[in-house]
Amino acid sequence: MFCPQCGHVQVSDETRFCSRCGLSLGAASELLAGSDEQLRREKRELTGVSLLLATVLMLLNFLIVFGVVTLPHLSNPVFLWIWLPFVVGSLATGGIGLASLLRSSYFRRVKERESRLYLSRVDERRQTLTEGTTSASINAGTVPLLAEPASVTETPTRELEAIPRDVGR
Repeated sequence: MFCPQCGHVQVSDETRFCSRCGLSLGAASELLAGSDEQLRREKRELTGVSLLLATVLMLLNFLIVFGVVTLPHLSNPVFLWIWLPFVVGSLATGGIGLASLLRSSYFRRVKERESRLYLSRVDERRQTLTEGTTSASINAGTVPLLAEPASVTETPTRELEAIPRDVGR
């Protein structure tokens, strides 16, 4: 194995760090180990997306051709029989593209990406709320008080004043 940073040849493929520059080789070895399967999956995804896009373009083209050329000549079914195989062929192309996307687990990963995006938004909101409460608690000392706090002796004094005293003593 070669170090991707300095190009130094490593003694063993199980080496975790480059002996020359110290780069962690764990990520590089994982990329190399899973690269064949990942490349196949990405190729299936690209093929599927391109076939679906081609299907949409072909169907739009055939619908326009059918609308412009065939509709005025509905009494002659030859136009319909010429047009129909093209539409079926484009739908078959779309089916192959969809099957390619299904084989590559594209839709499952899209769902996982949506879930991760949702979780990251929830975390951002939670952090914003947490930052808001900490900033509110920090700023609480700078807010002027509307009323002076009661003194320690104020409450007992009020209670003593409420008790009737013997005046004749």
